[in-house]
Amino acid sequence: MEEELRDKKAQKEYYNMIDFVANAQQGIPKICPCGSITKETVDEDDTYDYLPGKRYFICKDFENDGLHFRQPWVTAIHEEVERLKERYHEQAKLLRECQAVKDEVRMLQDEVRMLLMRVAELERALQCSDESTVKERKKWTPKEDIILIGAWLNTSKDPIVGNEQKAGKFWQRIVQYYNCSPQLVGTIPRELGQCKQRWARINDLVCKFSGCYEMALREQRSGQNDNDVMKAALDIFYNDHGSKFNLEHAWRELRHDVKWCSTYLEKESGREKRKAVASDAQGSFAEPEERPIGVKAAKAGSKKKKGGKEEELEKIEGLLALKKQISRQNVLESLLAKTEPLDDMELALKMKLMSEMISPLQKCTAAIRMLAYGCTADATDEYLRLGESTTLSCLTNFTESVIQLFGEEYLRRPTTEDLQRLLDIGEIRGFPGMVGSIDCMHWEWKNCPTAWKGQYTRTLNDINVFDRSPIFDDILQGRAPRVQYVVNGHQYDMAYYLTDGIYPKWSTFIQSISLPQGPKAELFAKVQESTRKDVERAFGVLQSRFAIVKNPAILWDKKQIGMVMRTCIILHNMVVENERNGYTQYDTSEFEEGTSTRSSNVDAPNTSEMPPNLANMLLIRTHLRDRQLHERLKNDLVENIWNKFGNDEDE
Repeated sequence: MEEELRDKKAQKEYYNMIDFVANAQQGIPKICPCGSITKETVDEDDTYDYLPGKRYFICKDFENDGLHFRQPWVTAIHEEVERLKERYHEQAKLLRECQAVKDEVRMLQDEVRMLLMRVAELERALQCSDESTVKERKKWTPKEDIILIGAWLNTSKDPIVGNEQKAGKFWQRIVQYYNCSPQLVGTIPRELGQCKQRWARINDLVCKFSGCYEMALREQRSGQNDNDVMKAALDIFYNDHGSKFNLEHAWRELRHDVKWCSTYLEKESGREKRKAVASDAQGSFAEPEERPIGVKAAKAGSKKKKGGKEEELEKIEGLLALKKQISRQNVLESLLAKTEPLDDMELALKMKLMSEMISPLQKCTAAIRMLAYGCTADATDEYLRLGESTTLSCLTNFTESVIQLFGEEYLRRPTTEDLQRLLDIGEIRGFPGMVGSIDCMHWEWKNCPTAWKGQYTRTLNDINVFDRSPIFDDILQGRAPRVQYVVNGHQYDMAYYLTDGIYPKWSTFIQSISLPQGPKAELFAKVQESTRKDVERAFGVLQSRFAIVKNPAILWDKKQIGMVMRTCIILHNMVVENERNGYTQYDTSEFEEGTSTRSSNVDAPNTSEMPPNLANMLLIRTHLRDRQLHERLKNDLVENIWNKFGNDEDE
């Protein structure tokens, strides 16, 4: 037993010495791993730059067994220079930090001096006042509130000095803007503290009432108008806060302003979910990154001629890099040539060297070739010199990175602007309130395990996939934007999709007419089927761009298959966003704000995070699956399409 322990200890020391010698490039060596000191010598038999004699740092007891130092003089000097450069950069960084601290101390001293001056002025004012005068408090009128709100908004949106202002200067500009208003001629000017206090009260109450109004919108029933919703919101505010809301004029001024909504409403609703970022006094977020170098400066820097020493240093660095790469290749070849099983240290060194020798371009190219051509993992061996396992690892890492970096943007829910654009396009095509078409695309799993074939073979039709889909979760939980549109004189508040005949007859699905009777039904079936082909075309374009989703899936992991599909959809959405302006077939300019042709509108999504009520969810679910509402909407669409395109058919 003791002999085995001695052998293991000796073997461990041997491998530690090999690793130490392989990674011993630490500048000018002072001592060898064997314990002897190093010396400087010249090998007359060796050559350097075609000259006889090469200088080395060598162990005093050197033996050619690979366990002693024998390092070229040029390499050691270069590494010593690099080490000194690193120390120089550290000291320079420390000096810059000290200078920044000095500047901050100087600024604090100036602020303290100003505060002392202010305190002295206040003391003199108190001493000079012989009798205390109580000023009558002047109430704020709705007109003054509107002017103050306009001053805050215009000062925040100023393109010249609207960013990176100090709080004091920012509010001085607001007070100056307020007092210079022509609507307040002849009144007593307001002071800075009064304006700040009034704005704080307006902002606080309006934020609270906005939440109450959103709650009233969620509880709005069919037949209620805006006045009813406003009355319900006022009642909710009174019940929650015990006082009446008397700033309706301020709320109407701020509710649709983008600057105020992004600064206060989103901050209050998602404070815990948002990351901490730096912001200035008026709420505009500052970018922490430094400004990148310009194109002209980059070209001028590349054309700048280098001196003789710099060129020699670059040559030496190139030679050293080449030598380092050759040495790594030799170590890797020796590890690959070993017939004995590798231990953990040697295996880790082997994987590290292999990963460093493969460039990121090779890895990304292998993953993209598999996605675009649908080829197997070992098909990239001849072109990219990558094995099957390495290619599969590249595909996994590539899909994870794409989903992590771009999934939040290109797999997001449609925004209010996206929904409004889709509704406008649907109205042009004769379907007001339509947000698109829905269908299922089947992807065969070639390597599906036998035990799972009952779940994934001939059982997942459109209905089963739809039952698993979370497409209506936002509507049921009250988080979806509210849609209102008019068809044939009737108002509806639930958007719908165009589908084929397998889907249920819900108020959110509109199918074609299988056996149309009469010209109106025939025209509706023709227009509905031609419009519904958009989703089929989208599937065709996706499969033509990425052959991996067209051919049977050859992967073994179900999670990896899902990541591949999501990656292909993200890349497809990127291409669509880049090329959208080139093939847009519909001009939605006639629906711009100010015209009366638009019959579909989208309200802003709810920002309150209160959990939905179970009774409300059941009510929405019943409304979503209402068959009578489906039939009425379908009949109205038939009449709308006949009124819109019937004359064209007659001609």
